[in-house]
Amino acid sequence: MKRDYTKQIAEYWPTIMEAWQAHADKRPIIECDLEAKKVYAYNSAQYMDSLSERTRNTTRRQFAQTMAAGGIMVFVKDTRKRILQSYSFSVVETVEGRKPNKPSHRISNLRRVGKTASS
Repeated sequence: MKRDYTKQIAEYWPTIMEAWQAHADKRPIIECDLEAKKVYAYNSAQYMDSLSERTRNTTRRQFAQTMAAGGIMVFVKDTRKRILQSYSFSVVETVEGRKPNKPSHRISNLRRVGKTASS
């Protein structure tokens, strides 16, 4: 079941942008952990390797497209609902730092939450 976490991402957007800008040269994946109420910047290769085999290749393709367009990939981790869902945002939101209204792309990368990526 797909859920829309755009509202939660908008609430964390200033922190997401801060994490992105601090690590942009490393092309991180940003994760919003709703239960911990924290934002993390992860090494993208390690993060994608931590995903289930079923979603890994799709995520790699989408990440490559997002980075080529100068965008940002954000994962929302909802431990209570056992959901990890990715969003890609355009270069406009990334450069201007404005809160997103809706993602450029949304991938349903649903997996059991519990396996954590290393930064």
